[in-house]
Parts: sequence; structure tokens; C-alpha cells
Amino acid sequence: MPPDRLRAGDCVVDGDDYHYLFRVRRLAVGDAVELFDGEGRVAGAVVGVVGPERATLRVEPPRAAAEPCAPLTVVLALIKGERMDWAIQKLVELGASYIVPARTARSVVRLDGDRAARRMRRWRAIAADAARQCRRATMPDIEPVADWEAALASVGPDARRVVLWEAARAPSLAAALAGARGPVGIAVGPEGGFEPREVEAARAAGWTPVALGPRILRAETAAVAAAAIAGALAGDLGAPE
Repeated sequence: MPPDRLRAGDCVVDGDDYHYLFRVRRLAVGDAVELFDGEGRVAGAVVGVVGPERATLRVEPPRAAAEPCAPLTVVLALIKGERMDWAIQKLVELGASYIVPARTARSVVRLDGDRAARRMRRWRAIAADAARQCRRATMPDIEPVADWEAALASVGPDARRVVLWEAARAPSLAAALAGARGPVGIAVGPEGGFEPREVEAARAAGWTPVALGPRILRAETAAVAAAAIAGALAGDLGAPE
């Protein structure tokens, strides 16, 4: 829900929100629902009146909602079609704060101009749906497609930054992120992986090449596995100590 509409009192719902609540979820009068504004606030609400195209909710005063312990940025090389869509959806569910699609030497997908703009709209819609499904109060940012060096530079030096590389032997991802209490950046390559010069560019920019494990994973699987490991180490997945 737009931030300027999330406030205590009666709220009229129509359009896409009406469709989701009353056609997809099939809410009825008296049902409870939580509303999120995408900027870190949540409010409880009860369905008051349901019409054929709009409904009225009785909204409680908004409150701040818990979000991931520390910002996670995933620099994700462009990968084919639905695999990229799936990866973005799952990264949002796992708590990624920023996703930076990156052009790399071995990326099969090439996006520029109008095609890139259309794909960005699609990815942001997927992210919004995923955030709503998993009840995230803060909407993650899907950044514009960037060249590799620019994507690396989008994550500041205050973050613990790692690049997944199948040729790395040590440290492991878990070891590299152990003890991190601030922002984290994870870079994931495309089908075929990174070229050595791209790994060297990352290393020169302050990123650490790390190993994810003994198996070669698909790009989208590696991204999701890495985000899950980062979330678990940060205490966002599972109960923190």
C-alpha cells in the first residue's frame, strides 16, 4: 500500500490490491489482514465492507516492522529468461535489500534500451509480489542493469563483499561472512561463470573470491544458496543467538 495511504481509519481498496485480497485470497467481511507500505511500516486491518469492485478496511495505527538484520546486496549477472525471474523472487523472499543485475562477459542475455526498461518493470513487479507474499514491510530495490565494474562499485567499502567463484578454494562463503554485523555484498556469475579478468577486477575493487562448495551450481541456485547462508549467519533466518 502506498505510504501516504497507510494510516489509522477507514481505507478504500480497489484495483490490483482489491483483486489480490478479494479474488486471490478471497477475504470476507470480518477477516483480518496486515498491510505494508514498502518503507518499513505495517498495520493490522479488518475487512469492513466488500463490494463488487472495491472494499473498505478498518485500519489500526501503523507500527515499525522488523527487517533483515543488515542490508544484503546481491550483484547478479544476467541469466536466461525465467531463471532470472525466479532468482529475483527467491532473493526477495530471503531478505535481499538490493539486487543489481550485471552485464558480464559470459552473460548470454543482452539488455539495452527499451528491452532493459521492460525487463526492469517486470523484475520490480516480481519483487513487489514476492515482498507481499512473504510479508516484507520494506520493498527491496531492483537497480538498473549495470556493467560489471559499475555493479561492483554499487556496493560500498563498508560492506563485507564476496564474489562466488568456482575456482576459489578458500575461504568458503560461510567463513568469509562469519562475524559480519554490517552490510554484505554477494556477486554471482552467469551461466559459464566469470572470466578470470572479471574476478581480478572484483579483487582489485575489494571483493574476496570465495567458494560455495564442492559442486557446480546453476547461477540461480548459487544466488539463492548464498543469500540463505548470509541470512542464517546474520540471524535473519532462524532465531538469532
